Order: sequence, then C-alpha cells, then structure tokens
Amino acid sequence: MRRLIVLATGVFLLSAAGQATAAPFAPAGFSRAGSGAPIVLVQTTAPKDETLKQKAKRIWRNLAGYKFDVTCPFASRTCAETGKDRDDARGKCISRNPLCWVSDAK
Repeated sequence: MRRLIVLATGVFLLSAAGQATAAPFAPAGFSRAGSGAPIVLVQTTAPKDETLKQKAKRIWRNLAGYKFDVTCPFASRTCAETGKDRDDARGKCISRNPLCWVSDAK
C-alpha cells in the first residue's frame, strides 16, 4: 500500500513538472493579433431633445403624481407616476423598472 502511494505521488509530480515550460510561448490567438479583425469605434449619438408634449407630461407627473424611490442593483433614482390610486401608480413604476425595489418616497 505504501509503495502505491509513493508511486502515485511520483507520477503526479512528474506530470505536473512536465507541463511547465520556461520558454516564452505565445498562445495561438495572440500570435496572429496583427491580422485579426479590425477594431471598429462606435460613435454615440446625442440624445434627442424632449418635445413640448413630453415635457408637459413630465411636469404634470411631478406635480400631481405619486413619487416612489427606486433602488436597483446598479443605481437609485425616483419615479413619479399618476394613477387612480397609489397602488396603481406603484404598479406602473414597477413595470417601468423591472428587477428593482420600489418603495414610497420620503
């Protein structure tokens, strides 16, 4: 039994040492980096201006609507919605912000 353990340990050490190389070899993907696909830069477009109708809706929601705090894994913000009651407005806010926690604003 002891000989088997010594033999297994020796085989393991030889196989582990055999894989290590001292020469600097580059992987196949990096050796052809100069002839790869070109890098394409994407230019972002400027955001569109808000129309007068959208601005009026936003102002009305802020004045007459219910406000909620929206907490997402990546950001926190507020949400203002109108509805028949607070639960209806909360439902609209939840549907606009999936995977986020919606609570009453303080």
